Amino acid sequence: MDTFYNNISRRKTKVMVLATYNLVRNYLRLLLESDRSLSVLDAVGTTAELIEKISRSAPDVVLICLATEEGEDISAITELRQVAPQTKVVILSSPDSSLDQSAALKLGVMGIVGTNQNARILTRAIKQVSEGEVWLNQKLIERLLNNNFSADVGGKSKSKGFFKDDSLTNRELEVVETIGLGMKNKDISKKLFISEATVRHHLSSIYSKLNVEDRLNLAIYAYQQKIVTPPSRTV
Repeated sequence: MDTFYNNISRRKTKVMVLATYNLVRNYLRLLLESDRSLSVLDAVGTTAELIEKISRSAPDVVLICLATEEGEDISAITELRQVAPQTKVVILSSPDSSLDQSAALKLGVMGIVGTNQNARILTRAIKQVSEGEVWLNQKLIERLLNNNFSADVGGKSKSKGFFKDDSLTNRELEVVETIGLGMKNKDISKKLFISEATVRHHLSSIYSKLNVEDRLNLAIYAYQQKIVTPPSRTV
């Protein structure tokens, strides 16, 4: 089983890029292709072109680059996920964009990266999202918590509010804490001295007990129950 997952991890992540401006498309293609674990299938300039090509190539991840004035135009994500439901969506958004990040999550976006982040962060986000995880910044998580947001990533979440589940074992609580800290399965495995298969087993049990189906909801649970304390902001 572990060999199977290792083979998956060595497979290149197929990416398609949507960016309005040709210069941005070319830069993002070169940037992503510089990472040997990523393969850029195409870079397009319009949503219509993206929808047409994504239905044929079925990339693992679509990177959507939003310019400042395009921040509100995320309605196409619904159509995109209908055409290719297995394809994950990452948004590259300007800090000045009018993007409603909570609304984007509800439409099925799995990652949001700011254009003020470095290139390494963007490639890490794409790879993490391709593995079924969520990539969000600390400020957004805090906002979701303050708004009592019941995450609806991809329409999967069943939770209407979180409650403390005393049936979680001590080991499961440790796993919840690591998820709240944003750790990946590989890092959790090293920290807790258990195999990645055991981490996945614990996560399945935790999701079932808490009635959640994604890491975002689990991270929010960790913060709400004070299993993890949000780090202090630096000015």
